[in-house]
Amino acid sequence: MRGTIPYEEATDVRVYREHLENSLPPAFEKICRFNSKNAWVVRDYVNHVICLQSYSTIVAMKVGDTAVDFGRWSNSTTRHQGDFRAWVSAHPDAE
Repeated sequence: MRGTIPYEEATDVRVYREHLENSLPPAFEKICRFNSKNAWVVRDYVNHVICLQSYSTIVAMKVGDTAVDFGRWSNSTTRHQGDFRAWVSAHPDAE
């Protein structure tokens, strides 16, 4: 499932942007969805970063070959973050 996510739909990008050096306003593209869950692996094609969008919030990002979570959220989002860590491990070359 590919498509562009409007900047406004990534409702909490503040924490994400704090983790980037000299970040530009992000532009996200969906890479894949986790089964029927409300979570997507997305690519910020402006800043060249892979992220996790859970519901409407960016909650984790890929740094090197590991995933960095942006705090604790609901139980569902915590599960999505775990799924994202597994996805990052299975796709170490994803950019």
